[in-house]
Amino acid sequence: MDIFKVFLQYILAIFGLSLIIFVHELGHFIFARISGMYVSDFFIGFGPKLFKFKSKSGTNYGVNIIPIGGYCKILGMTRSEDISEDKKDNAFFNKPFFKKFLTIIGGVGMNVVFTVILIGIFLSMGVFTYINVVDYIEPGTPAEICGIKEGDKVIALNNEIIESWEDFSDSTKSHPDEKVIYTVVRNGEEIKIKVELGNVNNEGFLGIGPKAIKESMSFINIVRESFIMTWDIGKSYIKLFGMLFSGQLSFEEARPVSPIGVISIFQQSAAMGIQNFILFVALVSLLIAFGNLLPILPVDGGHLVVIIIEAIRSQPIPRKVFEIYNTIGIVFIISIFVVSIVFDIIKPFNLQNM
Repeated sequence: MDIFKVFLQYILAIFGLSLIIFVHELGHFIFARISGMYVSDFFIGFGPKLFKFKSKSGTNYGVNIIPIGGYCKILGMTRSEDISEDKKDNAFFNKPFFKKFLTIIGGVGMNVVFTVILIGIFLSMGVFTYINVVDYIEPGTPAEICGIKEGDKVIALNNEIIESWEDFSDSTKSHPDEKVIYTVVRNGEEIKIKVELGNVNNEGFLGIGPKAIKESMSFINIVRESFIMTWDIGKSYIKLFGMLFSGQLSFEEARPVSPIGVISIFQQSAAMGIQNFILFVALVSLLIAFGNLLPILPVDGGHLVVIIIEAIRSQPIPRKVFEIYNTIGIVFIISIFVVSIVFDIIKPFNLQNM
C-alpha cells in the first residue's frame, strides 16, 4: 500500500476527530457568549501551545501542539476558581438556569446539527440503490442450475410484475421449495425461466446478488432524509446504551474506543472513499453527543445534573460535594480510557470484519 496515501488518510482522520470536538466546544462557546459569560480560553488541540492571541473581550484563542480535540474554558464552571469581583457577574454559576442549560447543551446540539449537515453532504454525493438486475450468481444455487445469467433484468415472477429489487426479494421469499417462472430481459429479449427455489429459514432462495447503481437525490429529499437518518441513528444509539446498561449487550460487544482507535477507524473509512469517511465522521459526532449526556462530571451530563439539583434546591451544591462528584467522574473516564486503549491494542477495530 502507498505509504504516502496512508499518511494522508491518517491526517484526514485526525482532522475529522478534531473537527467533531471543535464543533462541540464551539457550541459551548457560542451560547456562553450569547448568555454573557466570560470565556477565558478557546483552544484547538491539547498540550503545549503553538501560538495564541487575546481578543478585546479577554478570550485567549490558539492552537496547541497535539492536534486532537480542543477545549472551551468558561469562567465559573468549577468550584475551585478564584474569580475577581469585576467578573463575577459574567461567571457561569451566577447566570439564570436557562442560560446555564443552553450553554451546557450547546455542545451536544452543535454535534447533532453537524451530524445532520454531514449526512446531507453524504447523501448529496449520491446513494447506492439495488435494482432488479442480476450482478452475481452463487455457484451451485437454483439460479445457476436454471440458467439465469449476470445482466438479466427480472421483470416478473409467475406473471406478477417486478419493478424493484424489493419486489423481487419479497416475491422470491414467499415461494420456498416451489417451482416458479421468472420473466427476465436478456439482450432486449424477454425470456421465461423455470426454477425450483430453495428454502433458507422457510423463505424462498434463488442465489443471486443485485446490481447497485448510484442515484442522485433532490435537495428536498436530501434535507428530509438527513433528519430521518439522524433520528434513526439516534434511536439506535439509545437502544444500544439501554442494552448495555441492562446487560443485554456485553461490554466487549459494546467496547469503548480510545481516540487512537477512533483515528484508526477514520483512517480505514477514508481508505474506503471520502463519502464513507464523511458518514463515519457523522456517526461519531452523534455518538459523542450522546456520550456527553452521561450524568458524570466533567462531561456535559454531569454539569446538567448539578444545575438541575441547584435549581431544585435554590442554592449551590457544596464545593466538597461537587469535588467528590467530579473526582468520581474523572476516575470513571480514566478507567474507560485505559480499558479502551487495551482493547485497541489487543483487538483493534477492522471495518472489513464488521
